[in-house]
Amino acid sequence: MRLADYMIGLTAQGMATFTQAEICQALPGNLTAIQAALRRLKHKSSVAEPVQGFYVNITPEYRILGCLPADHFIDELMHYLQAPYYVGLLSAAEYHGASHHKPQRLQVMTPQIRRPIQCGKVGITFIHKKDIANAPTQFFNSPQGPISVSTAETTAMDLVSYPHRCGGMDNVLTVLSELIEAMEPDALSQLAQQNTHNITWMQRLGFLLDSLQAMPLSDALQMVLKQHRVQKRSLIATASPKDAPYNEKWKLIINAELELEI
Repeated sequence: MRLADYMIGLTAQGMATFTQAEICQALPGNLTAIQAALRRLKHKSSVAEPVQGFYVNITPEYRILGCLPADHFIDELMHYLQAPYYVGLLSAAEYHGASHHKPQRLQVMTPQIRRPIQCGKVGITFIHKKDIANAPTQFFNSPQGPISVSTAETTAMDLVSYPHRCGGMDNVLTVLSELIEAMEPDALSQLAQQNTHNITWMQRLGFLLDSLQAMPLSDALQMVLKQHRVQKRSLIATASPKDAPYNEKWKLIINAELELEI
């Protein structure tokens, strides 16, 4: 079998990715010759190699990008890297219908520190999160199969925990205004009970939910917070002016005036 025949077979089977080990098994012969042929295909934007030894089979409609969209191959890529993951933050919010600010790069949560990936015009950003085991996820279908995405409630938790990755707390508030339509109080309560190692996220999220008048959701968080000793925190993780207002309900120093984009 020639490399061209192998690629045609992949397309016919709807397969978007392959590895160096797989192609060497399918095309026994000179590894140097196979790698040279792959380089020629990469030059023609028929194949991309986002990480060493992992290849993306680019169909004609995406060759202008020099890669497939990231959600077409993220699940296969993370399995190849043997890394747990889920699509999170603004990328996850988009799956839940909150697409006010579509991120330019796919945002992926993973317990390992990883460098971002640039594949042609397609980018993937990895956000380090030590414990993703207590972060509920769900599967969404992509053109190449299911991918792991944070639930709406987990997405909200992550948004207030990583505002610097989401365009700031103003943007977080705007995204939440759309995301709350997909959130459920019982699911948020269960999430909060499973993630009490740092309760600051509950304080900040509860305040934002009150600002959006999403009382059933904020009440669910407050019920969990009542079971813990809550310390005074700031809405934004920066220095607070002495005259900053204080929210007694959430024990938050309101050191920023947030604006909801419409």
